[in-house]
Amino acid sequence: MKILLTNHYEGKPAEIIKSAVPDGFELEMLESVSQQELEDKVKKADYLLVSGRLKINRTVLENATNIKMIQRTGVGLDSMDLEYIRNHDIPFYVNKGVNAQSVAEHTILLMLASLRNLVEINENTKRGIWKKQAQGVCTHELCGKTVGLIGMGAIGRKVAGMLKAFGTEVLYNDVSKMKQEDENTLGIKFSTREEIIEKSDVISLHCPLTDDTRHMINDMAVNKMKNGVILINTARGGLIDEAALINGIKNGKIAGAGIDVYEKEPVDNSEVLNLQNVITTPHIGGVTYDSFYQMMYQAMRNIEMFDKGQLQEIEQSRYKF
Repeated sequence: MKILLTNHYEGKPAEIIKSAVPDGFELEMLESVSQQELEDKVKKADYLLVSGRLKINRTVLENATNIKMIQRTGVGLDSMDLEYIRNHDIPFYVNKGVNAQSVAEHTILLMLASLRNLVEINENTKRGIWKKQAQGVCTHELCGKTVGLIGMGAIGRKVAGMLKAFGTEVLYNDVSKMKQEDENTLGIKFSTREEIIEKSDVISLHCPLTDDTRHMINDMAVNKMKNGVILINTARGGLIDEAALINGIKNGKIAGAGIDVYEKEPVDNSEVLNLQNVITTPHIGGVTYDSFYQMMYQAMRNIEMFDKGQLQEIEQSRYKF
């Protein structure tokens, strides 16, 4: 059985992936990581392991004549032609929550680093600039702040749980309101998206990219935010209109931002990279040794169980259309 991985890895990541391949299976990675290569190589694949940003579109799926099952290494679906997959009854599995802890920790990291102006202060200290009070009074604590979480899936819930330790007020918005007992446990309050934008000191995005959420952070939204707001995005780049973010930083409405995801990746020649008040990371929030190991082993296990017909073992991972 041939598993086609829709990405290319080298070094330690490749070692982890290869060690996870079940007995009796052959793993093939892409080399050029191009849409054309994917369309060609998928013709001989029995299983499709979807990783990266290549489109699993109609052409790819029509070429996948031998595919028994599609396994996503994570949960992001914006690269998938879900309508085609559903209409052709192709079994489709995802890794729910596998990197939620990693992304949640990265989110808190970006919040704290933005509030404490960590990047600039680190650089100043290394250059011998020792302005303790002058720099310190320009930073802020997370304690006592109102934090708005847009999206309350596995990641959003973990972020909310972590924020309890910091003494914050947490507002959240999601497609549906949580049970009151769950809200009480997490110490969070349901709010509209508009209320979160207007009332939050820190806004953190944890929702999928859809027609409804694309560019939800635009000029109009930024104008309604508190002066000095902190904006964090570890979800999808398309949630933020980059021009609106840049304008908000330059006019001082947004005091700082932590950005891990971008509309076009890898990001290149973007003004965002040159803004001092923006901390940028390369879509690495969900990637630690721990999360990558679990992600690949769980994905390979799902493929193995599917091939053996042990569907009850992986039912919780099957995508529900």
